[in-house]
Amino acid sequence: MPVEPQYIVVDQKTFTKEDLVLDNHVYKNCQIDKCRLYYSGGPFELIDTHITESELVLNQPAKNIYAAIQIFRSKSPGSTVVFE
Repeated sequence: MPVEPQYIVVDQKTFTKEDLVLDNHVYKNCQIDKCRLYYSGGPFELIDTHITESELVLNQPAKNIYAAIQIFRSKSPGSTVVFE
């Protein structure tokens, strides 16, 4: 039986120039401005959350997934990446 991820819910907060983690978080009704968002590949949700002038920092394994997509697109013209 699969185990559902335990989410940390962040509701109605404003973040400015902060380091935030996406993995296992739900940001709901938040404003994120000039922040660094770190992502390693885990589940997350952004619900009615606005992000401006921020950076997405990919850690492993998300970094490998991004690299694989970039390589596939450049080496396989006309092919597509499918998300299930």
